[in-house]
Amino acid sequence: MRKTPVVAMIVLAALVIGSATPLMLKAQNAGAGRQPVAAADDMAHRTTRAFAPFIRAIIMRRVNTAQQIFKIRRSVMTGLEQQETVRILSRFQKPDSLSLNLVGGRLLGQDIGILLFTLANEEGPIYFKIYYYGFDGQIYIDRMDIGEDWDELEKAAISMESLPAPVTVALNSADLGE
Repeated sequence: MRKTPVVAMIVLAALVIGSATPLMLKAQNAGAGRQPVAAADDMAHRTTRAFAPFIRAIIMRRVNTAQQIFKIRRSVMTGLEQQETVRILSRFQKPDSLSLNLVGGRLLGQDIGILLFTLANEEGPIYFKIYYYGFDGQIYIDRMDIGEDWDELEKAAISMESLPAPVTVALNSADLGE
């Protein structure tokens, strides 16, 4: 099993902590004026790039690698072992050829939020609705819903503040610094 160098983990943690808090602009800047669109796109892109290695590790069922990126609560780990989740993730055998899309999210407090990611292959799309919080300089994944049903995806998207356009990054290991 490959281990990510400590320096890369520190840089990634700093990036995530610095960018995950102000993910969704309207919620963050409700009374503070509008942020330039370019800054908003950059923030969403950094967030997507920060979560891409985590989601790639989940797809590849490398929970230990995912746990090194973000701390995962036991209930999430148990959910990843459920038969339906394993079946959904097994559709994505080659994540290097996939693109991850950040569709939207919502802030619920400082370092507390929900993100909605999608990705698709020839068998159709799946979504990851990730509930996260930050504590003591670390990001924790408190809940993660993974599904493939269009109705569930639509319900998940309704509860999120959508980005003007999805932010897309490749799940290519070379692009993620692995």
